[in-house]
Amino acid sequence: MTITLADLDWPLRTERLTLRRARAEDAEAIWPWYGRPEVHEWTYGLPASRAAHIETWEQSLAARIVGELDGRVVAVGGVMVQDAWSQRQAIAAAHRSQGELSWVLDPEVHGQGLGTEYAAALLSIAIAGLGLHRVEASCFAANAPSARIMEKIGLRCEGIFRGESLHATRGWMDGMTWAILEEEWHAQHPGEAPAGQSPSAD
Repeated sequence: MTITLADLDWPLRTERLTLRRARAEDAEAIWPWYGRPEVHEWTYGLPASRAAHIETWEQSLAARIVGELDGRVVAVGGVMVQDAWSQRQAIAAAHRSQGELSWVLDPEVHGQGLGTEYAAALLSIAIAGLGLHRVEASCFAANAPSARIMEKIGLRCEGIFRGESLHATRGWMDGMTWAILEEEWHAQHPGEAPAGQSPSAD
């Protein structure tokens, strides 16, 4: 049976954060910080308007997970589940077998290690929760803070791709892909349940 985010036991808790699935009303709540240009220096880009942000948010709720600190949403991201490439005979097994992580934080909480805590929880959800075979994340090679987070949570850099990514103001830039396999994550986290859940009793 394919497990989805809806099947997990929410909310999930880390040392400081409470993670839950995103709701439509979160779009308005996060706009004061999510709509700031500096938040999107290294993301897909600043929404064109508040209305565009709300529309995009509502269209992608299924994959979004928010992180709350003291009841306020300070982290936004998710796990985008994808089919792996496969030969025709293996299409069924490749269905929804890998995922891509994404995250962005409220600038007011930068420098506290919450980005690493949140990203590690997303990775735990992807592998321990959803059972994905492979999880990856990408960034501009010049985005050192994101690259550090990827390394800290156990991903390895699989490649730097020259002139691969077009930045709106900086022009063509190198891109990086980081990833980890399910068995590698479990070797690093033996017996760990998703993002602070208690392991099931045998």
